[in-house]
Amino acid sequence: REEKLEAEKRIEFTKNIETQLKRMEWLLTSLLKLSKIDAGTVSFKKDKVLVGELIKKALNPLLIPMEIKEQKLFIDGKENTSFIGDINWTTEAIVNILKNCIEHTMPGGKLKISVNDNPLYSEIEIEDTGVGIAKEDLPYIFTRFYRGKNSSSDSVGIGLAMSRSIILRQGGDISVKSKEGQGSTFTVKLYKSVI
Repeated sequence: REEKLEAEKRIEFTKNIETQLKRMEWLLTSLLKLSKIDAGTVSFKKDKVLVGELIKKALNPLLIPMEIKEQKLFIDGKENTSFIGDINWTTEAIVNILKNCIEHTMPGGKLKISVNDNPLYSEIEIEDTGVGIAKEDLPYIFTRFYRGKNSSSDSVGIGLAMSRSIILRQGGDISVKSKEGQGSTFTVKLYKSVI
């Protein structure tokens, strides 16, 4: 608002305001989505979802952040496998897990997505070479607003909680294994028929 402010400073401040507004918008949207899921007002589709298509859709908004951090991505397994669920909501869940992995993996690190298949469910494993999750934080990692000791200062603890809600509401399962300093592996099980 200061009239005598230099043009460079005005641009810098405007960019900071824009960044904070985008962050607030994301927080509000995420909280609304989470509230709707928890209230049971979201009707999840029960379509046949191809895991390969799901992974591509989830990776699309994250390729640039991975490139900036020079992280390598490996995809392994049967991408033509399928499950019964909602591709849009499941994409949201996978994006949140991947974001978490990217954020906690150092530049030059690796992420691996493995797809496993059996007659009952499709399994997606997302493994990173990141900082890992402290043993005392593991039981609470999917709890809303929980921030572990290795979380970034920007984290509010919504992403993984939302992923869990989305997966569970579709009758699936999500778990994590991690050792501090050795990375984390998130396992998502999505069933082939409605149970």
